[in-house]
Amino acid sequence: MFSLDAPLQPAIDGFVDPENGDQQHTTHLNNVVMSVHRKTPIEQVIQGLGAHLTHAQDKRRSRAMLLLAEVLTRLPDLRLSSDTAHLLLTFFLERLKDGPSMGPCLKALVALISLHAALLPANDAWTVVETLLNLPTPIASLSQSMRKQSFELLQLIVRRGALADHEGRVLMDGFLRAMSGEKDPRNLLFCLRFAAELLTTYASIVDADVAKGFFDATSCYFPITFRPPPNDPYGITSEDLVLALRSVFVGHDSLAKHVLPMVLDKLSRTTVVEMTKDILETLAFCCAKYPLNRLLLHFTPVAAAVYHHVLHGDNTAVIAVAIEALKTITRAVSPPSKLPGMQALAWNKCIVYLVNQAVEDLSHQAPDSMVSTGAGNVLCAIASVGVAGFSHVLASALALLLEQCAAQAGSPAEAATARLVNLLGCIDAEVDHSAPPLVPYVHAIQTTLVHGLERAISSRQQKLCLQGLCCLVLRPPSPLLDDASLELLLQGWTNTVLTNAFPDVRDEATSTLQAIALKSPGLAHLVLTRCVPSFLHVLEEPAANAASGRSIDVMVHDTLAVLTQLSLAPPIFEALLLPLCQIGWTHPFAIATMAAAADIVRINKGSVACMDYVILGTSDTSSSVLARLVDALVVHVRTQSIDVRPIVLATASMSAHVMQCGSLVAQTTLLTSTVQLALTSDMSPLRGHAQLLPLLHAVLYSCGAALTALDPDVLPRLLPQLFTLAAQSHGDDSMAKALAALFNVLPEETPLFALYLNWVTSPEARLEGMASPAAVVVDASSSQHARLAALQTYVYLGKAMVLRGHATYAPAMLSFLCSLLTSPFDLRPAVATSFAALVADSDDVLAPACHASISCVHRQRTFAHVFPLLFQSSLDYEGRVALLLVVAHTPQAILVPSLAHIAPLVILALTETGLLGHSALATFKMCLQQDPNLVQGFFKDVFNGLLWQTQFGQSARDRMDALDCIGVLAATKYELIHPYKEMVIKRLLAPIDDRKRVVRQLAVKVRNKWSIL
Repeated sequence: MFSLDAPLQPAIDGFVDPENGDQQHTTHLNNVVMSVHRKTPIEQVIQGLGAHLTHAQDKRRSRAMLLLAEVLTRLPDLRLSSDTAHLLLTFFLERLKDGPSMGPCLKALVALISLHAALLPANDAWTVVETLLNLPTPIASLSQSMRKQSFELLQLIVRRGALADHEGRVLMDGFLRAMSGEKDPRNLLFCLRFAAELLTTYASIVDADVAKGFFDATSCYFPITFRPPPNDPYGITSEDLVLALRSVFVGHDSLAKHVLPMVLDKLSRTTVVEMTKDILETLAFCCAKYPLNRLLLHFTPVAAAVYHHVLHGDNTAVIAVAIEALKTITRAVSPPSKLPGMQALAWNKCIVYLVNQAVEDLSHQAPDSMVSTGAGNVLCAIASVGVAGFSHVLASALALLLEQCAAQAGSPAEAATARLVNLLGCIDAEVDHSAPPLVPYVHAIQTTLVHGLERAISSRQQKLCLQGLCCLVLRPPSPLLDDASLELLLQGWTNTVLTNAFPDVRDEATSTLQAIALKSPGLAHLVLTRCVPSFLHVLEEPAANAASGRSIDVMVHDTLAVLTQLSLAPPIFEALLLPLCQIGWTHPFAIATMAAAADIVRINKGSVACMDYVILGTSDTSSSVLARLVDALVVHVRTQSIDVRPIVLATASMSAHVMQCGSLVAQTTLLTSTVQLALTSDMSPLRGHAQLLPLLHAVLYSCGAALTALDPDVLPRLLPQLFTLAAQSHGDDSMAKALAALFNVLPEETPLFALYLNWVTSPEARLEGMASPAAVVVDASSSQHARLAALQTYVYLGKAMVLRGHATYAPAMLSFLCSLLTSPFDLRPAVATSFAALVADSDDVLAPACHASISCVHRQRTFAHVFPLLFQSSLDYEGRVALLLVVAHTPQAILVPSLAHIAPLVILALTETGLLGHSALATFKMCLQQDPNLVQGFFKDVFNGLLWQTQFGQSARDRMDALDCIGVLAATKYELIHPYKEMVIKRLLAPIDDRKRVVRQLAVKVRNKWSIL
């Protein structure tokens, strides 16, 4: 065993002895390493190995050298003198002549040179190189690991920088011989990277012969077709090898005359898609790296080859790669350049050639042919790279493109228009040129597209014309169109939205107007003044539109949708909201208009400024939008002139968004005004002002941030009124939610907090003549409606305390509800159902967006308190409903300790409908995932319950969950589920005929799984 004081010689002998096992070898090696680390010089270890180094047995000599290699490798901080390091180097080089010792010697040399290079004289570097290149067994003939170590040694020597130029030349020649025929991907990757490093390190001595040698040694691997095996432990990918090979190709400029002809030749002969893509990418990579003077002779054939694959590529993937290669090459020859003269020649040989060829093909082929499509892609690729390419394409090809767009309407004109739009998409949206290249052609392009829009007979061509005009307006950083032209286009887009017969064209024009309005405040003002009045006129005087074939209803609906999209621009939002709300409420489309106004506020809720405008208005307005709406509602409620309920709902929606997303000042203003309205109006159910209650609800739902800003005397007057309204509500939980939202954020130090909650939770207490909700719930003499309303109020207040994590009232209120379920009580079904509201999340109240106070562990605390109170052997249906509702909303990690108790209840409830069955199924699925053994004693009930759920589940999601569970159970031991196999296969015929396709597909899959058991 390992010991710090183990004697050295027995440890050496034990490691060298090949008869010992791996564990013994490891122990002896550790003893030797620890001894050398502590006090023993390495020379003493060599002396101890003396007899083994000359032993007749190959394995002993090999293991003796391996011991030295391991000591050097495992002790990177080993103290050596220069003489000792030189002696060790000489010793290991001599031992390379012994075949069995060669592998350990190479490992020892790698450790010595990498860890102690500073101790070795400079002339030792050449000695190592000379020895390696003249081994009795050439490097290329060694095993994979020894070849790798040999290459690593050469790399270490090169990185020391101790070789003279002529020595480096010899090293490169020897390395190329050594890597010749290398097939192992690990070694090949290393060799390729080392070859690129050699070409860079010794660039000054790389002549034509050396370059040809590197090319001959590496070009045989091109293109790389390596595919790593599954679960490859080395992590070598085809991309690594490809990048390493490309690095060799561009390692020195002189390789260009060999590489480019070879790449072009293979590109012309290959028919494999993946190889074609690799060759095109390599071609682009080399053109981007080589200097222009090395490429001049090759630019025209390179351009011709890439052009051919853009036009005639085998599939879209090849064409896409060819286009990217074309962009890379264009970027390489575009100005500015360090060699302006060379750049001009390269530009003529490549870009001018490509553009001329594309223009020639466009002029001689039909505009809607595949060749013309490819030629257009070439022009767009060149134009997209930079201003030089864009300018040259415009000068050479734009006239032809415009001429083809103006040809007879139909497929050719549509294809030409698409080509022009793609070219306009190349306008640089980032760089603002002092003289934009498109300026001389703007008028001609605009005229062509406008005429094309008027003459086009297909919706696609009309959309393309709209997209092209949009590019002229939106893409340039500085405007290219004058005000008159822009106003003309805006009018055209407006007419398209209002009168075009194609819905997709109208949508395109709407999207364009929206994008223009969002680009800058100046453009938004133009859209507001030139376009919005036309849309508002449609609302003010609605009429059917014969040109687009739309009725009055559809016309108004579409116009409101357009205004909603345009309202995303803040100037339009502020200018549009008030006119929409001011449309006469006796207008036939007043309800739709108010709904659109509410939707406009909703989609702009991310803007605090917009939300503030709704309630605060501006300095130029006497009152805000909401204030005017509420005032008008109050008047109409008093006069009872119209049904204001739809208007109230729209106004409440706006108020809710302001309370959620507005500034604190806006929230406080809205809360104060709404509460004052409630206090000064009689909102009891039989009064007209009760129609305004949704406004109060919407504001109180999100009052958390602004509640503390109310005057101290407001809440004492408001709360009694709210509790009275809650007690009078029948089937409406809005007021109970409002009370819950208020008490969820009411500061605990406020006297009202303890006063009201003590009253709510006490069955005997009375407050201002009112019986507490708890007292009303248990009072059998009260009416059914009053008791249900009180229960509703109690449950939501309990939810507010649970979410808040109140240490006193949350447990007390949960305990009260549980006590109603564990004792005889006539409202037990209602209490059980109310647990759904207690544990479920809501979006409109008691949510983070409503500024609610929510504890991060409220679900855990609810389960920990409720489960011990409800879990009992005699628990009836109502108790199981409440318990499983709580369980279904509890994090899985909290349930794990109690799953053994929960599983039987869940299984019994699987055949139930409604909330109980849904909650039971969700919990059962969790039990099955956590521990399948929990259900093995209940298979009869389990299969009956799950099969019932597959046919009668509450929703498609429930039926699919049941099928998933049956599929999981198919993996159980066959002897346990064999008695149920026939029943499962037979009863799964029912979900195969389910009305939902996804359920039918899953049922077939699960049934097939069971059929082959």
